[in-house]
Amino acid sequence: MDQQSDGTDIIETTQRFDGLIKLNKQMNNDYRANSTVNTQRHIQHVAEIPNVVYNHLLETLGPPAQNPKGWKAWLNNSENRDFRTGGGNV
Repeated sequence: MDQQSDGTDIIETTQRFDGLIKLNKQMNNDYRANSTVNTQRHIQHVAEIPNVVYNHLLETLGPPAQNPKGWKAWLNNSENRDFRTGGGNV
């Protein structure tokens, strides 16, 4: 925790997620398009986001159910492709 000159505190949260990025890349490589066609699987795993990033996104974008376009735009941004697990765009 750091303190600014005006006396307010700053709390910084860090998290290592290189293992998660490796897992995401493997899941992305294993992804097969149209694998849910003619099955009872009606959902598809599209991303794994580290807790610190997810909490930051909640603060900036709000909950996914309340701002699906914002979350979709964030996930489809090429800078965030390492968090996607399902190939292509969301």
